[in-house]
Amino acid sequence: MTTAELTAATDALIAVAQDPDSEEAAGQEAARAFIEAARHAGVDASNAAILRLSRHFDIEHGGRAAFLALVCGALVEQGCDPDAMAAPMTRRLESLLKSAADLADACRERMPEPDNESDEEETDPQEVFEKTREELSATMQKEAAAWDALETFWRPAIAVYSKSDEARDAARPLRADALRLADWHEAGHWLQQILAVRTNEPILVIEPETQKGILGSITGVVDNFQLNTLIMDAFPRSGLLKLRRVPKRVADIARGDGPQQSNDTVQAVWNLYTWEAIDGQGRLPDLQDDNVSQHWIWNEGIPDDIPCLDGRRVILLGPPSYPRFWQAQRMFAHLRARLDVEHVMSKEEVADWLKVMATAKTG
Repeated sequence: MTTAELTAATDALIAVAQDPDSEEAAGQEAARAFIEAARHAGVDASNAAILRLSRHFDIEHGGRAAFLALVCGALVEQGCDPDAMAAPMTRRLESLLKSAADLADACRERMPEPDNESDEEETDPQEVFEKTREELSATMQKEAAAWDALETFWRPAIAVYSKSDEARDAARPLRADALRLADWHEAGHWLQQILAVRTNEPILVIEPETQKGILGSITGVVDNFQLNTLIMDAFPRSGLLKLRRVPKRVADIARGDGPQQSNDTVQAVWNLYTWEAIDGQGRLPDLQDDNVSQHWIWNEGIPDDIPCLDGRRVILLGPPSYPRFWQAQRMFAHLRARLDVEHVMSKEEVADWLKVMATAKTG
């Protein structure tokens, strides 16, 4: 197939999307023809076609716009340029998220409170929410249409924000509306997670007991399970053999270089602490302390939860209080992550940083 044939397939797909009387079968057929033409026309021609299609993400019918985005997202996952569709997709997604989140807020306000603890245990909040949403959809038609369109639209958004750090960074302000939806709509659930992911986020990692430390940055890290794995792989090791803390295949999964998951089980080497855990002598709390977990960094959290000091997320490494295990996996298949070590600190530099923390805590 030639570029001309891809242009014709693109025209046909746009025409079907814009025709209010076209049926789903016609859209599916036009999409198949488009993707087949793109496969033979090459990446540059496909990127140009994606750019053309993305100009129609603003058509009035949100479901049809979402369908065009889904077709473009399929090509992005196959290697096309995510930035060819990123800006118009984010603009339409912003509108859809706000409208759908307004509907979610209205539902929450109308949902009845349980009369007693017994009612609360027997009532499924999701069922109550869905019933309330159905009732409100009759009077909030724009918001209801946005809710339905998001059922499809979030998927190509994940494809784009996984492949393009720049697009994800630009869309980050949309996370507030995604969070309003997160408990009730899978679009909100997945989008709030990927839009929390930072690019080139400065970090400081210190193991006070050994006086080792690194300055660096993280990109593409979704949760602290993944961060913990990357630290175990990158943090300086001692001894002549310098054995790996995690197998290379496990580190590859965390970085996005391998499969999305494996049957490997990862065991934590450390407890992770925030910088507020340090005492006046630059030490971490005793594991027998009743409040030892007060400043733990939980694997279930995200890097955004980790407090900063002097513009860096600070992670302190202490001995594990009990065995912790998790499966080797990453949340988003096509999102690559990395921990870049900029500088391995001397013991003197580590001591200076620990003094800064102790001073900041008491000051």
